[in-house]
Amino acid sequence: MTDKTDQPPVVDFESRRRERLHLVHDARLEKMRGEFEKAFPLPGKPATKTVRSAKKKKKPRKS
Repeated sequence: MTDKTDQPPVVDFESRRRERLHLVHDARLEKMRGEFEKAFPLPGKPATKTVRSAKKKKKPRKS
């Protein structure tokens, strides 16, 4: 018979720490990108996001 023991899974704390640090750094980077885009908007892009209203297309008249 096979003896199965219920052992808790081994957790690699080093990889978990790297993963958390990666998420923290990514969040900070996204925040900084947002702040930079607010301070220095790219030319040709609107400074604020505007919602464009849907324009109705004219239907061609039947002759």
